[in-house]
Amino acid sequence: MENLYQKNLPEFVETNLQYTKQRFKIPTNTNKEFRNTRRIIIREAYKQLLSKLNGKNYIKNNFLDEDIYIIWKESFQKASNNATRCWQTTYAVLKLPEIIKNAKPFDENYRSKDIKAGNQTKNGYVEIIKLRYAFNSKQIAYMNFTIELVIGKKKNGKHVQYSLEHIKKACS
Repeated sequence: MENLYQKNLPEFVETNLQYTKQRFKIPTNTNKEFRNTRRIIIREAYKQLLSKLNGKNYIKNNFLDEDIYIIWKESFQKASNNATRCWQTTYAVLKLPEIIKNAKPFDENYRSKDIKAGNQTKNGYVEIIKLRYAFNSKQIAYMNFTIELVIGKKKNGKHVQYSLEHIKKACS
């Protein structure tokens, strides 16, 4: 199955930013030199998404029944570092509204008070929430993958989209 996946994987995955006609070609090559191209795509996607939200920079998560805020200095910064590693995570950025809306827990331990020193502490998070979203395609094998959505909850109760990660550790 893995060989079939690699054999049929194109050089680029082309898709639009959700709710727009803006098309992006995401390089699928895992070599580090393609990370900058993916970072440019991610930056443009966040800018356009925030612009499309017209100052309403949040999307309601159905499971949590909470608004999840997208904040440039928190959401883009962390996601741009993680999402450059894998084409799947870059793809996920382009589908961020769908992921935020429909992500669910994968087990009962989806909430954690274990806040890491660094950005999580600096951003004032008191809880980390990890939800997952699965992309499924019956026609295209390589389009079946799962993304982890990491949300930081602040003292005031505000939930912020913090990170996106492809959960398969094969990406380096």
